Amino acid sequence: MNRRDLLQGAAVMGIGLGAPRMLAAEATAGAAAETLTLPGDPESQCRAMIRAYGNEGGDPCVWKTRGKVFAVQEDAVTPMYGFLGSETGWWKQVEEHVWVRYPSTVSFFTDLETGEFIDQYTSPFNGATVTLPASFIRHKEGQYYTPMGVWFGSMKRVFPDHYAEKPLHLDWTDDNGVLRLQEGSRFPPILPQPSLEYASLFAATHEVLGEEPHQPTAAAGGWNIFSATRRPYDEMGILPGHVIWHFDAVKVPSFEELDAGYLERARALSPVFEQSPEHDDGPSFFERIIEMRGFG
Repeated sequence: MNRRDLLQGAAVMGIGLGAPRMLAAEATAGAAAETLTLPGDPESQCRAMIRAYGNEGGDPCVWKTRGKVFAVQEDAVTPMYGFLGSETGWWKQVEEHVWVRYPSTVSFFTDLETGEFIDQYTSPFNGATVTLPASFIRHKEGQYYTPMGVWFGSMKRVFPDHYAEKPLHLDWTDDNGVLRLQEGSRFPPILPQPSLEYASLFAATHEVLGEEPHQPTAAAGGWNIFSATRRPYDEMGILPGHVIWHFDAVKVPSFEELDAGYLERARALSPVFEQSPEHDDGPSFFERIIEMRGFG
C-alpha cells in the first residue's frame, strides 16, 4: 500500500459502535460525583466507543490533529518535521447495533521551528530533498462498527482472517471521572513492516456513557511506527531504521474551530473537504489500493 497516501494524514483512530441506550451506573453514597460502572457487554461498549470517538449521527465529528515525525536509528532519534491536520467522520446507524463512519482526513506538513507549512524536506542523513504533498484520504465505502468488530468491507473481504469477528472487549478504565481508553491498529498485511498505530483516548466518563451532550468532548494521543522502506523515507537515508509519528488530537465542535491558516489551505485543496465521502465518485480508497497491489 502507498503509505504516503494512506497515513500521512496523521493517525486515524477508530473502533467500536453503538447500541443500547441504558448503561450501568451507580451513585456512590455521599460522594460529590457519580461513580459510573463501565459496561461489559459488546453492544454497550460499542455505543460508548461511538460516543467517545464521534457521535451517534447527524453533524460531522471533527478531530483537530497535530504531530511530529521522528527518524529512529540505532544511535539516534531525530525530529524531522511536523504536521497539522483534521480527521472528520460522518456517522450513520444502519442497523440496531451497526454504525458506519465515513471518514475524511486532510494533513499538511510543517517546519518544526517556524510552524510554517512546507511541501518539501531536506534529509539531514543524506542531503536528499523529498516532496511532502498534502494527504487527502477519503473512504466512500465507510467503516463498519459492530459489537463483533470494526472493518471496511473491501478489506474484510480480501483479508477475512485478519478481520475475524469476535466480541468487542475494550481496554479502558474510569479514574476520577476520566475515561482512559487504549487501542492499537489492525493494519492489514499489505503494509510494509514494521507497522503499528497505538493511541490513548481521554474523555469525561459521564458524557460518554450518558445521553448528553450529543458529541462528548474527547482528546487523544499516540504514535505510529512506519517502515523506512516506504516513501518518502526510502529516499532519506534512514534505513536500517524506521520512522515514528507522534500525534495528538482533540474533538472540536465544527470545521470553524480549526486553525484559520489550516482551514483556508484545506478548503483550497478540495471543494469536498467539508462533505461526507459517502457520495464520492468512483471506487473506494481501499478498493483502489487492493487492485493496485494485486490483492483483488
